[in-house]
Amino acid sequence: MQTLNLSIIKEAKAVKIRSLEIELKNYISSCQIGEMIECPFCHYISKNKKGTAKVFSDNTFKCFNCGIWRKL
Repeated sequence: MQTLNLSIIKEAKAVKIRSLEIELKNYISSCQIGEMIECPFCHYISKNKKGTAKVFSDNTFKCFNCGIWRKL
């Protein structure tokens, strides 16, 4: 069985997190403040065809379905 060095795993994780944050910033910046959007994590849409995540003025969003609260 092969094992990876812990530093390689940490570096790969940091690169993945940075790329996800860049994607989220682009996604959130195209939305208006107070708009209900589809959550980029759970992708849940309510029965009335609205998203479950709300965009706030300080570059944060909260999903009311999965509970994620992320500041970008």
